[in-house]
Amino acid sequence: MYMSERYTVFIDESGEAGIGKIRSETSRGASPYMTLGAVLIRNQSWVKITDALGRISADVNKSPLHCSQLNHYQILHFIRQIRKHQMRLFGVISQKSTLKEYKEVISEDSEKYYNKCVQYLLERVGWFMEARQIPRENLDIVFEKANVDYDSMCNLLRACQKTPKREFTKKLKNIDTYKISAKLKNEEPMLQVADLVAHALYKCVDKPEKNFGIPEPRYLRELSPLFFGNPDTQAVVGAGLYCVHNISQLNLDPDVAEVFMNMTATPP
Repeated sequence: MYMSERYTVFIDESGEAGIGKIRSETSRGASPYMTLGAVLIRNQSWVKITDALGRISADVNKSPLHCSQLNHYQILHFIRQIRKHQMRLFGVISQKSTLKEYKEVISEDSEKYYNKCVQYLLERVGWFMEARQIPRENLDIVFEKANVDYDSMCNLLRACQKTPKREFTKKLKNIDTYKISAKLKNEEPMLQVADLVAHALYKCVDKPEKNFGIPEPRYLRELSPLFFGNPDTQAVVGAGLYCVHNISQLNLDPDVAEVFMNMTATPP
């Protein structure tokens, strides 16, 4: 069944990729964290989910749906309507303070950092493809268009495919880099769901002063069953959600860490 169907994965990010100067309580700069969010759907579900996005947009009177412009209850409405549909979610979350010597290795090049996070994300998507026995040619990959050199990204991915240095990097063999494209949110409504996933992850580590430094893990908790889980255990962390390079390096608040560790996917 899986082998004959076509799929598309949509990818967006939250936070900035900049790693040269990081924002702190006393100085300006790029966000301390960056997240990537992705949603993978069967192409036959595309119209149905797009129609649902149109209804959600009308409900909250926002078009396109961009979570940074929605209030708390509008985001929850978005989540509860969209999770009625079949999809698999993926994510990467990275705290930049853990980069250390890697910043020097890549000469504080934010694009190389972004591309590395994309590598980690697509390794997880590749695992899903392998587990479902879906041929790589049956998956299209759509990024939200940004100031990114997609040729450099693809060159990194191909180099990893040719000479994988980690066990998980071997999963990239299930990804066809020639299927990668980029579109704007107003060109492709499904990118709004990828934005939702990235935003849900980012709010787990975002501690603005206006919110009294309190993160919000509820969005992620409500989305968690839709994530890709380890085929043996259905655990999400380490499978559909990659914490760079482990959960302890994210410096999560205890209640947020509990949400992460309890994330379990709905079985396929």
